Amino acid sequence: MRLTGLVFLMTGALTAADPIVSAFKARYQTAKSNFVESADAMPAEAMEYRLTPDQRSFGDWISHTAGMNFSTCAAMAGKTTPANDSAKAKTKPEIQKVIQESFTYCDSVISGMTDTQALTEVTIGTRKVMPVDSMIGYIANLNAHYGNMVGYMRMKGVIPPSTARAAKKK
Repeated sequence: MRLTGLVFLMTGALTAADPIVSAFKARYQTAKSNFVESADAMPAEAMEYRLTPDQRSFGDWISHTAGMNFSTCAAMAGKTTPANDSAKAKTKPEIQKVIQESFTYCDSVISGMTDTQALTEVTIGTRKVMPVDSMIGYIANLNAHYGNMVGYMRMKGVIPPSTARAAKKK
């Protein structure tokens, strides 16, 4: 039964216009929600919390992800990374602002993207790449970063946004 559902989903995606970008956008929207809601959910005093001294703080994970958003989405568009304040964001309001700004920038790159664009080579510096390569790596990195942050939230008694959304569906 589960396999039938998967085949149905895959068949539906393959018949949609721009199936590659459509699949990417669905995963991107989930990741975007996870990060924006995590920045909102974590208390201000916990932004500097580290699981161990050698790890990034929770706030640093969000700021680091914002910087990654700007650079990766610029790469998808074949552009240079725009100036941004991701490295400077330290307080909760600054961190919330920069993660939102980074996703707003990515939204502008992704919103009109087509499969043809995703599969058309762009030049980044001296490298030639296809945006779809950046798209796949981007989702993997967003998920890895969020996975790291979940431990921080749980240690601080914060229910991770993905868990909270799943509980609401039950």
